[in-house]
Amino acid sequence: MFSNFNDHSLFLRAFEKSPIGMALLSFDGNFLKANPSLCKMLGYNDRELINLGVSFGTHPEDLEADLELWRKLGQGEMDGYQLEKRYIHKSGMIIWGHLSVTVERNLQGINGNDIFIFQIVDITEQKKKEEEYKKIEELHKLISEHSQDVILRLTPDGIISYISPASRNQLGYEPDELIGKHAYDYWHPEDLNGGWLRNGNSNNAESRIFVYRLRHKNGHYIWQEAHSKKIRNNAGEVQHVISMGRDITERVHSEELIRRSEKLSLVGELAAGIAHEIRNPLTSLRGFMQMYLKEDMDGSKKLRNDVMISEIDRINEIVSELLVLAKPSNEVYELRDVVHILTHVTRLFEGQANLYNVLIKKELDANLPFIHCQSSINQVFINVLKNAIESMPQGGEVIVQAKQMYDKIVIRINDTGFGIPQDEITKIGNPFFTTKETGTGLGLMVSMKIIQNHRGTMRIESEVGKGTMVEVVLPIVKQKNSINLSASLE
Repeated sequence: MFSNFNDHSLFLRAFEKSPIGMALLSFDGNFLKANPSLCKMLGYNDRELINLGVSFGTHPEDLEADLELWRKLGQGEMDGYQLEKRYIHKSGMIIWGHLSVTVERNLQGINGNDIFIFQIVDITEQKKKEEEYKKIEELHKLISEHSQDVILRLTPDGIISYISPASRNQLGYEPDELIGKHAYDYWHPEDLNGGWLRNGNSNNAESRIFVYRLRHKNGHYIWQEAHSKKIRNNAGEVQHVISMGRDITERVHSEELIRRSEKLSLVGELAAGIAHEIRNPLTSLRGFMQMYLKEDMDGSKKLRNDVMISEIDRINEIVSELLVLAKPSNEVYELRDVVHILTHVTRLFEGQANLYNVLIKKELDANLPFIHCQSSINQVFINVLKNAIESMPQGGEVIVQAKQMYDKIVIRINDTGFGIPQDEITKIGNPFFTTKETGTGLGLMVSMKIIQNHRGTMRIESEVGKGTMVEVVLPIVKQKNSINLSASLE
């Protein structure tokens, strides 16, 4: 086995002093010698281990694989093998060891003189950590696969390395479609500077809360609130970022509705006082103007007087709209036919549509159920259709649609006009905000107020150069409940 005495002596010293367990076994699998480290590892002294078999102390579940490798080694099919296996300590405790077995063959080819060298490294603690990590991974997988929130793992430069299956419901993407992509490619351009930061978090914080818009696979944007945290290694370097994002689109819309309601309430209180103060002198002014018209016998001042009468009437219209905001309507709610309402409104605009070279198309489903509404609902569609026609001075097309979706009626008015910039859509409905040169912004504000009073919703989509779509959704009420609803709405 050794070429000289010095080699033999050096091996024995290394054998005895080695921090890992070592043993020498004979061809038939018996222990010839065990070092102190192995004795300590298994809890037996060297006298107890000598003459015990190769399978001694092996956990029963690992025995078959170990003996099969030993057989191949003994028959010369391999020169060594490695195996992670469990051992049973003398106390009954299970320990894990990494076993390496090599063979020193007898040069004369006599199998009985082959010596087998066992080296066993105690990996029990490592296995415990692996098992703990595996449990954590399984728990993480369980949570991420069943969570309604989107869980992300990003590289330090923002590349998605993992995303949970919730991406299907929130964003319309399969996880595989997003892995390897840059997360910020899906953010709304206006939010790329960091989105909204909640709780006063700074840009250099270890954890932050963002509120931003994400592009859905269908092209629209959803609002998401994400809690993000940097994960560092022992050296303090950034390894990755974990983020959990929740869809808060409905919450943002609700908050916007609350803000609009508060604005409407404030404007209404202000409008009530202003409107009454304006209307009285306005009546007197119009009376005097009518006197001037009668006194202008030769008609030399007719143009001037007509302009003043027209402007006074316009002020009066604005005051009337302010009064709509200032107080709830006393109109009676009654069952009305949506198709009849829309047909009547489109007929009113046939003359103006011809003047603008605009074609009005109606796509109204037959047999739509009636809705409970006030006559003021007509004003909503009049305002919207008027805006649509005026947005197409060079001509175009307006499509008026109405259909039932579940327990609601959806009405959409689409035009092919100038369109509205995205940054201005959110301002529509604010007091005195308008995209028209001579508008006041009160028309749509009043329309939104009317729809709100009818427990409906109003939504606007637009693209510059392509046109605008205004959607009104109104609830359908069964006729047997009409009396109660009328009372509650009034």
